[in-house]
Amino acid sequence: MLGGLVFVVAVLALTGRGHHISLVDSNITSTNNFNTNDLWNNVATYCGPDLSALSACPPPNSNIKLRKPASINFAQCFEDVFKAYFTCSDLGDHGDSNPIKEEFVPLNEFEDQGNCGYPDLQKTLKEACTFDANEFGRTNCCKDEGVEDCSQQALNLLICELQAAEQYVRCTNSLTSSNSTSNTTSCITDNAEIATWLPKDFLVFSGTPTCPTAHKLLTTLAISNIIALASALLSNTQLWKNVLSRAKVALPPAIRLNFLSMFISIGVHISIPFIMGIILQKQGYTINWLQQVLLWTVRPRAAPLIAILGFFHASFMETAINEMVADLLFSIPAANFAVYAALFPNKTKNPMKPAVYKVFHAGGIIMLIPGVILTLALMIGFCNKCAPIRAFKYPLQDLMRILSNPVRKVMKKDEMERRSVDVTIFRSYFIQFFVLGIILYIGSWMVWSSFLQMAGDLYCPASLGKVAAVLWCYPVILNAVRAVVGLL
Repeated sequence: MLGGLVFVVAVLALTGRGHHISLVDSNITSTNNFNTNDLWNNVATYCGPDLSALSACPPPNSNIKLRKPASINFAQCFEDVFKAYFTCSDLGDHGDSNPIKEEFVPLNEFEDQGNCGYPDLQKTLKEACTFDANEFGRTNCCKDEGVEDCSQQALNLLICELQAAEQYVRCTNSLTSSNSTSNTTSCITDNAEIATWLPKDFLVFSGTPTCPTAHKLLTTLAISNIIALASALLSNTQLWKNVLSRAKVALPPAIRLNFLSMFISIGVHISIPFIMGIILQKQGYTINWLQQVLLWTVRPRAAPLIAILGFFHASFMETAINEMVADLLFSIPAANFAVYAALFPNKTKNPMKPAVYKVFHAGGIIMLIPGVILTLALMIGFCNKCAPIRAFKYPLQDLMRILSNPVRKVMKKDEMERRSVDVTIFRSYFIQFFVLGIILYIGSWMVWSSFLQMAGDLYCPASLGKVAAVLWCYPVILNAVRAVVGLL
């Protein structure tokens, strides 16, 4: 009986990488004829303490992160055994894609409470990655004494087993009287399979038993777009002056483009993905912060929707240009995600891979169109006396005007005039930006919706509250700031 056993920080024999067994001293017989049962017999022999720690029953109401280190330790041990057992286990060029940490992760100390009714750990982990384990035999990649390359199949198996161990922790955290063992097993195996066709760096694992659905996440994004459109409509003071004015104005007065307002828009939009990255980093303890920033730059934004209003009333053109410039600039760093989606589809042949992966692939290709065009345009601009950098002088001049005019007024000096241009000069650019923006908008919805549908519980922030608050509040605040700046 395990009751009373206290799991403490302990390892069997640490190597320089922090893994569990010495590949030289082990008694594992190496072979090029992969057999799943033989592999797991060795796993049971050499990874027994890790299996025990992973299946241990924590005290009631324990932190959901308590058993997470055990899943990483098991994955490290599994990798060591796999590499000692199978002669074709080398990851080759895929080594950088291995998600299993190299350093030792200490276990959290807790007292095992005995039988929690968890599903059989070894059987579950074995069954979760059956397809990937059987790929070695199906492809005959290790025929001829390991001459053939099995690196992709080996990587897929390691990814799957790590995810199975992590999902064992998460899914058993939610095991209650209302959840049968069979449902828990399905939760583990279904999510482990998904991991081999998704980029792990873009996933979020918070360990929470329940995850927000793709529909809920996409609805949050859609509401953010609606709020941005509504706030742009309500903050258009010139439109409402014309509507409420008794005198009918045949043509609207000249619309001016405020450079400071444009760069404020760019600054706010740049900050949002970083804020999202910080929020998700604090919620989830398995997260690549930089990749989350890139992922949130891909999110659909309302710029082209606001631009449509500009075709009906010229007063929306300034806001639309501000939004579209910021939006299209984002297409450049977002190309990192788009390139993955467009050019590097997953290497698994698992028939469980959903058809929506084709939508993900197509969306990435579509997103690359404005990304490539804008990248080339910026490169040409830099060749032209660093024009993109010189453009910063205009908002800086406008900011200086705002700060210095009160002083100049007190000193009875002439106030500096606001530097702006008539937006009609940008009409041709407006149409070009709109076309590129619509392409980006369609591609980003395709990528986001298909990614979230495929990821399921593997994109699992602990709470959407703060994420929704940022997405829903920032358009209102941004339009309010722009309205104030326009009056200065």
